[in-house]
This record gives sequence, C-alpha cells and structure tokens, in this order.
Amino acid sequence: MPTQPTYEPEPLDQLRALDVEQPGLMNELIRIFVGDAPKQLQFIEAGLRERNPERIRQAAHFLRSGALALGLKQVAAAAHSVERMDIASTTPEDAQAAGEHLREHVHHVLLYLLSQLKRSQN
Repeated sequence: MPTQPTYEPEPLDQLRALDVEQPGLMNELIRIFVGDAPKQLQFIEAGLRERNPERIRQAAHFLRSGALALGLKQVAAAAHSVERMDIASTTPEDAQAAGEHLREHVHHVLLYLLSQLKRSQN
C-alpha cells in the first residue's frame, strides 16, 4: 500500500466538513485531480521538451492549484518550482530533472489518492 504523502490537513479537513453536507464531494474532487494530474504532467513535459515557457507555466500552475486544494504540499512545491523555472537559462538536463522530480511526486500522490478512493468504496 502506498505511504501517505506529506499534506496539509486543513484543506482536507475542510473538504471532509463539506462532504457531510454534500456526500461524495471529497471523492469527486479527488477523482478530478487523479484524472487531470497526468494530463497536466504531459503538458509540462511537452513544454519542457519544446522549451515553451508559457505552456510550462500554465500546466504547472494548474497542477499546483489542484494540489493546493487537496493540501498536497510536496506536489504543489514541485509544481511551483517548475512553474517559476526560467527555461531560457535552464539546461535541458536540469529541465528534464525538474520534470522527473515533479512526476515522482505526482505518481506517489496518485497512488495514495487511488488507495484512499478504493478504501472509501469498501
């Protein structure tokens, strides 16, 4: 079973409180993040390959926003780092390393969130 990633408890606590009023809301937000995060990673990686700063910034910002909404601070920090990257002065190797670092965090979080969704269905 995946280990729990580092997260800020307050956003999830707020979502749990909303889930009482609107059952299923928290799981739906998690499903949205789980479905969208891989797409955003693809956009980021394409932007890194193309050296396209706007594409990188937009996708990293979107990913960071979703992570922050769920309190996923490691993903948010890694996405913010990529979002702030000055691609013109970053070597292709360093850009690729930043993308891989972000991918590792997202992968870890997705496995954890999927296990949480599975648990909530049982």
